[in-house]
Amino acid sequence: MFNPLLPDLSKIKNEDLENKINELMRKYVIAARSGQGVVCNQINTILEMHKDEQRRRYAEASRKVVQNKDLDDYINIDR
Repeated sequence: MFNPLLPDLSKIKNEDLENKINELMRKYVIAARSGQGVVCNQINTILEMHKDEQRRRYAEASRKVVQNKDLDDYINIDR
């Protein structure tokens, strides 16, 4: 997904990204309750872009943790 009106999400702080996701979710609920289907679609697209960025960051952080740990300490090959 791409929206030329959004800033580069990779440059936003984690806290700001979470706040924006919460804000978009509130706006989505308001639009859904008022029957604004077209607005809901637009908000949902932007919300998904923010969530994708958040998932990408979590995956990258998890990958770094796994790379920095020696997994031999967690594997028991003795029976």
